[in-house]
Amino acid sequence: MHKNSTILLIGSGRLAKHLQYWNSLLETPNRLLQWDRSQDPQLLLNFLVQTNSIWLAISDAAIKSFYETYLINFKHKVVHFSGAFNNKRFLCAHPLMSFPNNFLPEETYKKIHFVISGFDNLNEVLPNFNNKFTILSSANKSYYHALCVLAGNFPQMIWNEVSLQMKQLNLPTEAFDLYVKQITDNYLELKEKAITGPLIRKDYTTIEKNISSLEQSHKLKNIYSALMKEFTQ
Repeated sequence: MHKNSTILLIGSGRLAKHLQYWNSLLETPNRLLQWDRSQDPQLLLNFLVQTNSIWLAISDAAIKSFYETYLINFKHKVVHFSGAFNNKRFLCAHPLMSFPNNFLPEETYKKIHFVISGFDNLNEVLPNFNNKFTILSSANKSYYHALCVLAGNFPQMIWNEVSLQMKQLNLPTEAFDLYVKQITDNYLELKEKAITGPLIRKDYTTIEKNISSLEQSHKLKNIYSALMKEFTQ
């Protein structure tokens, strides 16, 4: 168990707020100093002399420029939380989680898995965080992040389009939401065995009728056809 550490947290967005709250839940919380661009740069300099560890909870596009503007002349240990950004000057601790506007339950924070690069123990940069972690080489980071984007966004994009079409058929939103919840629960419990309907039965007659009927949404027709091509070969 580490002692209480002093860490400078840079950022004021959703991730920064979750990190602040998450840290407060630790058995031994770290002392967090917090700075963002709305504050006086002199305050940042004052904070920098109080610690040698920095958490960069800012956008991917801002990481390199922020470092070169404010931190390049210091010898601080700098960690970012981006799954995509890759630079040997930084350590990376990417939490495999989608953070909503509201805080998560305490037990959820304890279960979040980290993917780390540039070091080999999570506690080196996140003192007193006892979360499990996987070490990932920099060569695999882009591939890993692409997988996160696929899983974290494309199903929702399909659901959004399907929901719109359901509304045009006068189906209530709560009915479709319940359906999405159940198929998600089915996947979490059964994984690949959760697939049902004409796909698992290989009922190609019904599948062709499905595709033909989707003229009202060319997006969904193209998605249906592409997925069938890739996953039924």
